[in-house]
Amino acid sequence: MMLSRSFIVAVFILCSACGSGTQDAENADTTITSSQPADKDVVATTKPLISGELYSEPDFKSKSLVQFDTAQYVYLLEKNGEVFVKARIIKNDQTYIGYVSKAILPEKQL
Repeated sequence: MMLSRSFIVAVFILCSACGSGTQDAENADTTITSSQPADKDVVATTKPLISGELYSEPDFKSKSLVQFDTAQYVYLLEKNGEVFVKARIIKNDQTYIGYVSKAILPEKQL
């Protein structure tokens, strides 16, 4: 009888520990959202899947304004382009506005 009570307590502790990991994953999305600037022109905030460039025009041949990596927040201003989205990137205390390829952004943000 004592062994079964210990077993039940151990199972309860393990289940509680497993549930906290799920909450951390949910809080990660909240962190990305809360990092969004208060500007009303920002429609979504995300991080790129791979490193990329912010272009001056929605064209890969246009001038590159800034390069960014996967740790950089990308603030989406418009999401209606076919290949590119208009975005804002803040890097080294400078703000850049240009175009980012949709291919390097998570689908759920598009």
